[in-house]
Amino acid sequence: MNLPADLVQTIDETRARIRVGMPWWLRPFLMSGVAGITIGRRVFLAMEDETLLRHELEHVRQVARLGVLRFYWRYAAEYLRNRRAGMSSQEAYASISFEREAVAAEKRRIDI
Repeated sequence: MNLPADLVQTIDETRARIRVGMPWWLRPFLMSGVAGITIGRRVFLAMEDETLLRHELEHVRQVARLGVLRFYWRYAAEYLRNRRAGMSSQEAYASISFEREAVAAEKRRIDI
């Protein structure tokens, strides 16, 4: 993957591990249409996509900031709270604060 300098720097700083292609053991747990997922510092992408990579690297930063357990606990709690508030699954997912931050990160580009 030919990446811009800012993404290379982010990958280096966060020590993220990027893999294009979902591993076999993860596929049964993913909803249809999932294009990327972050597990700790590991990022799995269904395809090479700079925007998607920016999104997932924001999750890597969030995990680094909060720690793995705290991040996933808060992520799941926000999703469940949104569902209990009557949101659809997609609305609940899109309303998670971590997802809103990651969507904003998709648009950022820092020239180095």
